[in-house]
Amino acid sequence: MFNNGWNYLLNYRGTYEKKTFVMAKKRKSGKKEIRSKPLRRKDGIRIVVREIQLFMKEITRQDTEMRFNKLEEQLLYSYYFRLSNPVAEEGQFIPRKELKNMGQLLHKRLHEPIIKHNNRWFSIRELDMLFCYHRVMNRWEISPERRFELWRYLGDIAKFELNSEEFVDNVFLHFYKAISVCTDVRNKVYTLALTHTFLETKDPILHFNSRMGIYHAVKKSIKIHGKNRLAYRVILPRLNAPRYLNYNIKGFKEFHDADKDEIPVYIQSHALKRMKERLDLLDDEALNYNLFENLVHFKHFYDVRSYILIPYHLYDVKVGYFFCQIFDNCFVIRTFLFITHFSTPEGSDLKDICGLGKNDVPYWKIDRLSTFMNVDAEQYPKLSAMFEEAGCGDLFKLHNEEFSVEAMQTANLDGLREYVLKGRMEVEEPVEEFE
Repeated sequence: MFNNGWNYLLNYRGTYEKKTFVMAKKRKSGKKEIRSKPLRRKDGIRIVVREIQLFMKEITRQDTEMRFNKLEEQLLYSYYFRLSNPVAEEGQFIPRKELKNMGQLLHKRLHEPIIKHNNRWFSIRELDMLFCYHRVMNRWEISPERRFELWRYLGDIAKFELNSEEFVDNVFLHFYKAISVCTDVRNKVYTLALTHTFLETKDPILHFNSRMGIYHAVKKSIKIHGKNRLAYRVILPRLNAPRYLNYNIKGFKEFHDADKDEIPVYIQSHALKRMKERLDLLDDEALNYNLFENLVHFKHFYDVRSYILIPYHLYDVKVGYFFCQIFDNCFVIRTFLFITHFSTPEGSDLKDICGLGKNDVPYWKIDRLSTFMNVDAEQYPKLSAMFEEAGCGDLFKLHNEEFSVEAMQTANLDGLREYVLKGRMEVEEPVEEFE
């Protein structure tokens, strides 16, 4: 996706528009209004260099800070990543507050962990400082002796190699994640286009500008089994423009009578509700992001009683399915089922193995993610062996992933184990899955 990588960024030449790095606030006497005063280049260099010095001292665990000469300081400042608050796409009116909120989110996420190396997480901003250091160290103006000195200071961190394309890929991934977590198919879809990146020869400053677009939800009433159901068009957030998701229906010949090669994808709010209930350790941002990832990148589907089942994965572990059907030339995602549900292939096997009925799964809360994060597979070897045999064993691998402990729901696993040994028993009215 970003094959041109850093070369594109360095070779781009736009109309130079001098930017400031930081804004110092100046309060006008007698008034509450705060005006911004541009920070001088000299002060900007000092701030950037100081930040890099402290960071390098921390990750290298050195007792002293690396001192840079004037040329090195100017180069560090030149390569330091800048990001302006977005402006509205041409022809769109976006409230200033919304643009500001997106800008704050983008800057906040620059400081969030994204890559792990030697048990330490690095943010985009930290990768940027490390990358600046490497680029300065390898500049032709730097003598071999000085280059060796800079390299020796790195110590073990010198093994952490990040080439220009990898760094740029992470920057673009940062943009994409920021807009995808904000997007809700029932409300708004965001886009963020990179509009200018420039490097001035005389006074070099690498600077990203962006334009934000907002596209509102598309609703449709679809007749399903004689009843009108509200569904939302799946619109994918992208960096340059939104993508209205369509599926090629050649692979779904047995499920439709559509007269088109591609049909639009819709999702019922019921499916989104079930996702939130059953993937209960994921917050709204994670749910939004994973929704798009799973609908775009699935490689195969299952055929179960006239339904199309699209697998849903977390960390490469299958945790459930989207149950879908085709109506009125539309691919409709009707609900989301956790992998243990009796209607899924694994849930059907689980029923055959241990006799769990359709009401038992929700009763024992084994239809939600948090339950399996509370299970100690070693403590319940027979129980975990049954889930493994049914094809649900990978759920226990998610123990090592980071979920919020506060969001977990407690399930009575001891009671479930005893219940399975005693045999079947209906416990509650079934949950209505399709609306």
